[in-house]
Amino acid sequence: MEKLKETIANVIAEALEQDFLDCKYKLNLDSHNCLGSMKSDVINTKLKEVLTSENYIIHKFKRYAWEGRFILDLDSKSLISITSIPNLNRIPIDKNRKVPHYMQSILNCLNNDIEANKQMSFELGKTFDSDVYEKDFKDIFYGLNMDFEEYTYYVVAYDYKFNKVSEMNWYLLGNEFNIAKKESMMSLINPDFLDLTSSENESDDKLTNKEDAKPNKGIKLGLKEKNLKKHG
Repeated sequence: MEKLKETIANVIAEALEQDFLDCKYKLNLDSHNCLGSMKSDVINTKLKEVLTSENYIIHKFKRYAWEGRFILDLDSKSLISITSIPNLNRIPIDKNRKVPHYMQSILNCLNNDIEANKQMSFELGKTFDSDVYEKDFKDIFYGLNMDFEEYTYYVVAYDYKFNKVSEMNWYLLGNEFNIAKKESMMSLINPDFLDLTSSENESDDKLTNKEDAKPNKGIKLGLKEKNLKKHG
C-alpha cells in the first residue's frame, strides 16, 4: 500500500506540474474553460501509463458525459479515487442532487462500518436510501466481476495553486464524509522531481504575472476531522 501511495503522489505531481502545463501552453487558447476537467484527464492518462502491474486494476466509469477512474489494489483490497480538495469539501453539502454522487454511494456501501461522531462541522446535504446507493454502486462497477465485501474505499485529494501541487492528502472517510484518517502525501513526492519542476514553474509564474499585468485584457476573474473507528 505504501508503494502505491508513493506512486499516486508522484503521478499527480507530474501530471499537474508537467503534463497539464504542456497541454495548456501547446493549445494556446484564448480562454481556459476546459482546463478544470483537463486536470483529471492528464492524471488519468498518467495513471494508465504507470500502473501496469497485474496487482492493480484501473476501472473506468461514466457519469453522463464525464468519465472517472478508480484504482483497485488487489493485494490490500483497497479502492481509491482522486479528486481536488475543494471538490471533496463541496460534495457532502450539496442539497440539490437528484442522484447520489459516486463517492456517497461507495462510502455507504464499502465504508458504512466506520462509526463517526454525529456532531458535524457542516450541514449534510442531500442523502438517499440504502437501496439507491446499492443500485448506483452496481451501476458504477458494472462489468467488473469482483466481490467488494472486504474492500475499503480511500480518497486522494489535492490542492493546486500557481502551477504547483500545494497539498495532497490520503483520506479514510465515514459514510457521512467525516474523516477517520488523514495523512499528508507531500513527503512521498520524489525530491528530484520537485527540483526539476520548481525552476520550470517559476518561469511559468513569471510569464503568467506578465500577462496579467498587461492592460485592457479583461477582468480577472471542511471537512471536519473526527475521531472515528472502524469495526473489525
